[in-house]
Amino acid sequence: MIGRLTNLLRGQGLRKGVIGGNRRWLTVWVLVAMTQTMRKLVKSKPVVERFQLKPGETLVITDLGVSESAP
Repeated sequence: MIGRLTNLLRGQGLRKGVIGGNRRWLTVWVLVAMTQTMRKLVKSKPVVERFQLKPGETLVITDLGVSESAP
């Protein structure tokens, strides 16, 4: 629901503010665009490692994250 509202505001801001010249809608468009850009930049990215094991080598994977039951 929030995503739909955000898309609606972004679209209206683009049409009425950027293209239409209305300063209030331009401000709305800038705020929505900045918020979406900041979320994409701050969003955590998955860690991906790629390497080859030689014969006889092993790989040990451990998870040191906090368990769900921890406060």
